[in-house]
Amino acid sequence: MNTGATFTPVPAPVPARAFPLGRRRAILVAVVLLAVAGVLVVLLDWPEVQGVIGRASWRLVLPALAITAFSYLCLSWSFGLVNQAFGVRPGQWILLGVGFVSSAMIAAVGGVAGHSLRLLLMVRRGVAASDAMAPSLFHGYLESVIFFAMIPGGLAYLVFTHPLSPRLTVTLGTGAGVLGVAFAITAVVFFVRPVRAVALRLVGLTWRLVLRRDLDAGLRSFEATLVRGLAEVRRRPLSLVLPVLLILADRLSRVVVVWFCFEALGGQVDLGVVVTGFAIGVVAGVMSMVPGGLGVQEGTMAGVYHLLGVSLEQAVLVSLLFRLVYYMVPLAVSLVFYWHVLRVGSSEPPASAEVA
Repeated sequence: MNTGATFTPVPAPVPARAFPLGRRRAILVAVVLLAVAGVLVVLLDWPEVQGVIGRASWRLVLPALAITAFSYLCLSWSFGLVNQAFGVRPGQWILLGVGFVSSAMIAAVGGVAGHSLRLLLMVRRGVAASDAMAPSLFHGYLESVIFFAMIPGGLAYLVFTHPLSPRLTVTLGTGAGVLGVAFAITAVVFFVRPVRAVALRLVGLTWRLVLRRDLDAGLRSFEATLVRGLAEVRRRPLSLVLPVLLILADRLSRVVVVWFCFEALGGQVDLGVVVTGFAIGVVAGVMSMVPGGLGVQEGTMAGVYHLLGVSLEQAVLVSLLFRLVYYMVPLAVSLVFYWHVLRVGSSEPPASAEVA
């Protein structure tokens, strides 16, 4: 089913329509203020910062980079396996390359940019955009569910080991509850076909009203691919075991990278502290709607770690080092792979295949 021509324009208009000018300015101001606050913390406590940097063991950044590479390998491999389960098979190495490049973009810049890039690269490999979207969204859903499983443990550790004000407890609990409801709704939309049909009709109607384009053909192809993939998953549920394990390995690897950042900067912290600050920081970054959680994630991680007994200077430096090691370095490396993955014409025949 060739619906690529109908659905290809999806990536371009979404970011511009998603955020009004006033909100984009507010987000930009918030990011700038957080960045300025971080710089002020460093400058005001410069002697302490110098002490932390002077005691740092920078050779421990190397294993952090190695674990980062392992984390992205797991994420890319799981992306390829989910696509194969959905009958999208342009080639294993192609899926690994697309998975790595888009995952680095999602982590550093945000989901809209990353998934748009993923669609672009898959379309250039001959996969219909509507066929590529279903496994991509399902893979993202698996990532979110596995990450969300870490949050209750982190919040429980925070509540039972460190007294919190009632307002902060309510705020953290509300944030976790909102995410839980969002993931539950996503699960219903994915797995309950009548609900999914209503949701797709609303998407199509909104698309026509806002952009004056007919998306029905693309949505039908998306639905067919999703049904085919979910049917294959139900027929062979064990096919999800390896992707889930790989995503779990990716999430645990991220925590280990944060731990190595602490070790590199001379910090001795419990694993529970590492998990708590990481989980809450990432959640805050996602909920802020700032691309990549830039500034918000670092500020929240530093604040939580300081609340849990880490010096503020060290907490700020750890959060910044984690951003550099896990987000910026892979994004820079992905640029090399990007040109290789992109170097193909869009005239190839569709690579998606029906699952027997």
